[in-house]
Amino acid sequence: MERDGLGSRFVFYQKGEHLGYILWLHSVLLKHGYCRENLPQIQSRLVYGKVHYYCRFRTFTYSSFNWIYEAFYKKGKKVVPSFIEEYFSPVVLAIWIMDDGGWIKNRGIKLCTDSFSLSDVKYLCSILKNKYDIEVSIHKTGAIDSYNIYIPKKNLPKLIPIVKPHLHPMFYYKLNLI
Repeated sequence: MERDGLGSRFVFYQKGEHLGYILWLHSVLLKHGYCRENLPQIQSRLVYGKVHYYCRFRTFTYSSFNWIYEAFYKKGKKVVPSFIEEYFSPVVLAIWIMDDGGWIKNRGIKLCTDSFSLSDVKYLCSILKNKYDIEVSIHKTGAIDSYNIYIPKKNLPKLIPIVKPHLHPMFYYKLNLI
């Protein structure tokens, strides 16, 4: 999220090859009146001499979004708010996997939680266990105080029926479905 003037807005950003997903997400938010009609386009930028392609869009800025921003950002640091379990639906889990998940060959799914504290990561793990009976483990990323959540492949039979109805088909690979 970003603060802009007196309000806050969401920013969605993906690699150019994921334009289909960004267009889908844009259409969902557009239908509810949260963003402009202008369709996201693939853009490029030069990073260390290499061209990278990306697509992104922002929602409108609303002061009514400030409570969300303030719940997730404390003193400039990203945190997991205590109320998140209430909103942790199958759609939210699917979007989390599409945005920050990745298939690790023969191991399972990694959920990037690098920017959260260990206690926040443990809280997210407890939600996965309590709401969906999904066993996970926490792994250090290699950076100081940085952790990821792993969902072992043995848990895919529980996870797939929960998230597949909400997953954009281009991300089936993140569940090893292609």
